Amino acid sequence: MKSFFFFLFTADLSSPALDPKTAHPKLEISPDKKQVFWRCHPVGDGLTPEPYDSQYSVLAQESFTDGQHYWEVIVQEKPFWMIGVTTGLVTEIKPPPQNSSSLKVNNASWCIYHGDGQYLACHDTQEKQLSVAKRVRKLGILANIQTGELSFYDADAMTLLHTFRMQCTEPLYPMFNPCIDMNGINRQPLTLFSIKDPWN
Repeated sequence: MKSFFFFLFTADLSSPALDPKTAHPKLEISPDKKQVFWRCHPVGDGLTPEPYDSQYSVLAQESFTDGQHYWEVIVQEKPFWMIGVTTGLVTEIKPPPQNSSSLKVNNASWCIYHGDGQYLACHDTQEKQLSVAKRVRKLGILANIQTGELSFYDADAMTLLHTFRMQCTEPLYPMFNPCIDMNGINRQPLTLFSIKDPWN
């Protein structure tokens, strides 16, 4: 297996900004577009949210169609979160409908879900439990469009968590789901980390 540093050396180091136009109404985006929170006072729509519904997501403004791209997300001690990528024409989501397939776990999305200490690799209807020795506080994502590989890393320990094999014919968008906050236990945001060249 090639080293983590080799992949970083060959990849485009990204620091995506969140796209508020694609955010579910129950999510709040920070002014600098680097953090996503579950709203303390959700926009009323008459619906009761499921605890960890995958539709409560926001996409990045930037998409990828070729090359290698790497970005990181700070999750710290959040007990619940889902992070990954999805494909599709997300510009049509104005505002995001409750059942938008672009923002769900389906056959056009690949995600890592963390739920109270357990990690799942999710794609379509498939889930695979991952063996993770140490709690991940910063997640690294490497998308290699040419080879069709999407890899997730513990960015602090520089260890591989899981690699998806995928076929990508449409733009690939980073996707972020902070999951709902229940009684203040999952209030922390997902934060996009500003990556600097590790060799400078």
